[in-house]
Amino acid sequence: MPDETAISPPPTRATWREWLGLNPSTLALLGTILLVTAATELWAPLIPQYLKALREEAGAGDAWTILLVGFYGFYRDALEAVNYYAGGAIAGRFNTRRALLLFNFLPFIGLAVLALWQAPLAVFVAIPFVFAWDSIAGPATLTVVGEAVPPDRRTMAFSLQAIFRRVSRVLAYCISAALVLWLGRIRGVHADAIVAAIFVVIACAVQYRYMRTASRDSKIALSRPRHLLRHFSPQLKRLLAADIFARWAEGMAGPLIILYCVPLLSTDYSHGTALYQSVLLNIQAVTNTILYVVIGPLASREGLAKKPYIGLTFLFFALFPISLIVLGRTLGFWGLALAFVVGGLREIGEPARKAMIADLVPADVRTQAIGLYWSMRSIAVMWASPVGALLWVLGDRWKPGMGPALAFLAAGALGLVGVVAFFAHFGRAEPSQR
Repeated sequence: MPDETAISPPPTRATWREWLGLNPSTLALLGTILLVTAATELWAPLIPQYLKALREEAGAGDAWTILLVGFYGFYRDALEAVNYYAGGAIAGRFNTRRALLLFNFLPFIGLAVLALWQAPLAVFVAIPFVFAWDSIAGPATLTVVGEAVPPDRRTMAFSLQAIFRRVSRVLAYCISAALVLWLGRIRGVHADAIVAAIFVVIACAVQYRYMRTASRDSKIALSRPRHLLRHFSPQLKRLLAADIFARWAEGMAGPLIILYCVPLLSTDYSHGTALYQSVLLNIQAVTNTILYVVIGPLASREGLAKKPYIGLTFLFFALFPISLIVLGRTLGFWGLALAFVVGGLREIGEPARKAMIADLVPADVRTQAIGLYWSMRSIAVMWASPVGALLWVLGDRWKPGMGPALAFLAAGALGLVGVVAFFAHFGRAEPSQR
């Protein structure tokens, strides 16, 4: 008979690799995120200022420049809506490994256009390709984590991804600021495109060599989006609604922030554009990184609700544009620096939010459902940038200098609606997980 008094061996503790959700597939994904994000962030924050410089050379007025930047934001969000949907369909049908390798080649086309063609139209031709990776690959990246990492480690895995994104942004902002100081606003952007292409080549090699996860959805349902939407749980639909309000706060102000900050910086410092990118954006990225290091392990603890961190994320989305106006106009550079700390705090619950989405979407159509979620959010939010630009122009016509305050304060008010909506739905009970 078996010895009933025998003591079973204690459960083995997770290694640090398991705790961080690291395996060959997630490591390859981290390397790709590091390089492709750096390639995008080398020039993406400078696009509104680049468009302004080109319009100034052509003698265009400020109002038309603001409206053009608003259209740029609309164009990016509309393309994201298409790319999220297409990315979910392609990865769900052909498997995540093949899809991610395919998506890596898209930025080359846009970077070549941007490096060789100097005109506002070139930006709009390049954007669908350069910005495609982050949106079209988004559903596949969440699925890789969902398949390769157990549920209790997903928040930590997403936190690690987010840290890598911020580290790559710090690297990109420093390189790009140096190139702009050396070559100027227009030629510096062209040089950024060449460096970005090199980063993408390395990312392709890393992913091809080390990516192992190659999952596909068991059902193909994106040809029937309404049918797929009916599979969304009530909790997921409520999260989407609150998410949309928060992203309106970001969208109304986002493309216009550099146009607001650089003139304030230029009154006290030369090279305001480089200062914006090398200092303010890095303050935001470093704040993000510190948060992920501190909050990631807390939000990953078993049984700890994710919702407080997600609610705080939505709150800081609302407070960021308000703080830019209040602090920037009263304290100058140091006020803007504090405002970008608030901007960095917006990411406090992003890993938890992604983990909640991965938990709540139907498992048999996970990649497609994630793509549909983000696509619907982008469709709803793509109108935010034109509305923000229009409010800026109308505010300046009503009272010179009033435009940024009107646009940013309205953005903050809409963001606060999202905060109320989130806590109204999730304030009492933890949403069920699938």
